[in-house]
Amino acid sequence: MKFNSVKEYFYRLNNTGYQLMMVPLIIFIYHYASIYTTSFGLELTDVIVYYALIAISVLAVIALTTVHFYVRWQAQKLTKLTGLGLKLEKLGSVIMKRLIVMALVALCMPTALVLTHHNGFAVGFVFTLGWYFINWPTPTQISNLLRLKGDEKEMVLSKGEAFK
Repeated sequence: MKFNSVKEYFYRLNNTGYQLMMVPLIIFIYHYASIYTTSFGLELTDVIVYYALIAISVLAVIALTTVHFYVRWQAQKLTKLTGLGLKLEKLGSVIMKRLIVMALVALCMPTALVLTHHNGFAVGFVFTLGWYFINWPTPTQISNLLRLKGDEKEMVLSKGEAFK
């Protein structure tokens, strides 16, 4: 991810995060807006729906945990690099991958909700949406991931405004 300033770096990360979250959110909103006019739900037994809810929830937790540890592992490798720009550029691509996986996990819940009309998937969507925003790339989080100190930390926390 190429950028000219720390401010632009966070601007691009935020825009990408918002764009990735829009698809699951639009599907979820559309489903609740049209729940009384259309019936697209599959005729599934309650047992199959519960198994699907458990399976999708377990897969979501596994995927989110794997991505969490992958980002930590990659960030630990990046702490050895020299130069803030290089660290942020490499970490940007890792964080983009994390945002993509989290958006795909979040997309599973409203898709299953549309197919089954089971409210458990709505609750799952709220949890995955919450997890998505808890792991939002903030300056503090980036600074902690890269274990920045001194001027580099101040530069990231102020989004490049500290030395103007």
